[in-house]
Amino acid sequence: MNESLLRSALIFGVVVALAVSTPFAAAQPLREGLTAQDRPYTAGGIGLGESEQMKSMAGKMPLSITVTAKSGAYLADSHITIQDARGKVVLDTQPDAPYLLVDLTPGKYNVEATLHGKKQQRSVNIAADTHARIVFSFDVPVDRAPEEAPNKQ
Repeated sequence: MNESLLRSALIFGVVVALAVSTPFAAAQPLREGLTAQDRPYTAGGIGLGESEQMKSMAGKMPLSITVTAKSGAYLADSHITIQDARGKVVLDTQPDAPYLLVDLTPGKYNVEATLHGKKQQRSVNIAADTHARIVFSFDVPVDRAPEEAPNKQ
């Protein structure tokens, strides 16, 4: 085995080991808190199990927010601010997760997501007994596993 092939095999082995263990190793407990309206919110979605848990909970909360890259990869390092119709901050948080579920009272809200200095805003109207979903999609590079380099002969 030449050195390049051995190196490629080693990198592939590490990538496979990380891919298999990541949903378990990176999973953290869901982060919960209260808004300025004393309403609960939950952040999570790191790892497959936690992501599925957040998706199953989403329909029970008036607002779900998801932060992704344009590539579709989930992003966990955004900052979310929610203001009511009068401009009062209802929630200002760094969820450290791609999903944020928020129990808001009915009304109009402005939601802002910031990621690496880039900002996006959405307006949402929360009605009684309904569910609204916002997806923020940022054009940012995403860490990827190294691709196997072609063999040089």
